[in-house]
Amino acid sequence: MSNPGNITAVIMAAGMGSRMTDLNTECPKALLPVGRYPMIWYPIRTLEKSGFSEIIIITRQSWQDQLASTLNSGKMSIHAKLEFLAIPDQEDIGTADSLRHIADRVKTNALVVSCDLITDSDLLDLMSVHRKNNSCLTVMLSQLPNSLTADTVVPGFKAKQKSNSGEKISIGFEYNNLEHIVYWKAQVDMEDEFVTFSKKFLNRFPCARIQSNWTDCHVYLIRDFVIKYLKDKSDISSVQGELVPLAVKKQMSVFLPILPQEESSMASPGGDMKVDKKKDLIDYAGETSNHLSHIIQSLSLTSPSFGTNEDAPRKNLIGCFAYRQTEGFCVRANTIAAYAEASKQMPRLTSNFLPTKQKAGPNVPEGTVIKPKSQVGADSMLGENVTIGEKVSIKKSVLGKNCSVGDGVKITNSVIMDGVSISQNCIISNCIVSQSAKIETGCQLSNCIIGDNQTIATMSIHNNDVLSNLAHMMSVPLE
Repeated sequence: MSNPGNITAVIMAAGMGSRMTDLNTECPKALLPVGRYPMIWYPIRTLEKSGFSEIIIITRQSWQDQLASTLNSGKMSIHAKLEFLAIPDQEDIGTADSLRHIADRVKTNALVVSCDLITDSDLLDLMSVHRKNNSCLTVMLSQLPNSLTADTVVPGFKAKQKSNSGEKISIGFEYNNLEHIVYWKAQVDMEDEFVTFSKKFLNRFPCARIQSNWTDCHVYLIRDFVIKYLKDKSDISSVQGELVPLAVKKQMSVFLPILPQEESSMASPGGDMKVDKKKDLIDYAGETSNHLSHIIQSLSLTSPSFGTNEDAPRKNLIGCFAYRQTEGFCVRANTIAAYAEASKQMPRLTSNFLPTKQKAGPNVPEGTVIKPKSQVGADSMLGENVTIGEKVSIKKSVLGKNCSVGDGVKITNSVIMDGVSISQNCIISNCIVSQSAKIETGCQLSNCIIGDNQTIATMSIHNNDVLSNLAHMMSVPLE
């Protein structure tokens, strides 16, 4: 088995899910159910559909066995070979830190995908942009996630709801090539409403389009020399926040080849080599640009290096580009709002992720016990072994396996995980109910998050609440 272009495919599943702590206290974020499958199943299937047969999953030591047993259970329709690479739990690491663990495995490029990406996009389009532009770092961007969650009412405490403003990015594209990224800056890093550019930048890119309506999907195709640079540069922790803006900025750099006679002149009289210059990203790019490729470019009429000598300064060795998704489905389920919306889209989208020869089962499985006068909307999905009482209404909701719903219950716009018991005459609207929770008779829940194994007492009424062990934890001062 091999991957397209000998690319190393990596799924990042070591993050703590800081925006979703009310949901992932009992299991890793990567295993939260989205429809009938765990979250990480979707990026695995996206990679498989693009031809990848070997995938590395970077996770934490305490999660490795749980991930492996779930994904290798034979029930997931996964055919790729999965390799789990565990990092110590105590390490607080970023995406760039995780990449260092597989740096020696990258032969040509590394395709890095976040475990919370759910998209039906074909990653071959991303690879096409990468090859066409001889890119060193290609990013997948999309406008679709913003449109999906724009009007979403988020369950839970209103004061606690985290916005994604910290992830908003202003991206500049070359005017004549909208795939070419020439500017990248997080909006939280902008001190004022004005954007300044150097004279050197304006000489190089006199016309650029700055846009802030794109979402970084956390899918990166990265050349091997960038990974080698990252391995040696231990102070870079984040791909999005540090590596990407650095690579975009370094596109202005020029590589100055060091000839043998220059190397000898840099040696001290005692014979020891004295080199003060620290290697930068452009040096790694220059070392990768071999002698033959430079000769070819110097002879090409369409190359900016046409007519240059071997020892001439080399430009355009670093290029950053974007694959811009404009249709289909795409969401990063890294917030409560995005997770809820992604789950509620699965009744119509699950079949897009399954292998071609495998049909998606009905939204209401055969054998489901549904008593008279109950309705399950076509925009809803039930798991296996669900029992539905009389006069029940379920609309735009997803119920997991082994759930029981009593008589007269109304569920709207909600996500109900596995093993939940809902007694009669309850009304549940725009809620997320975690696994094995028990909701007793006559409860009314609106815009709430119910934690794992929680019991909601009879006739309780809750609005915009988080009912979980984590929500009730108290801080104790140290003596």
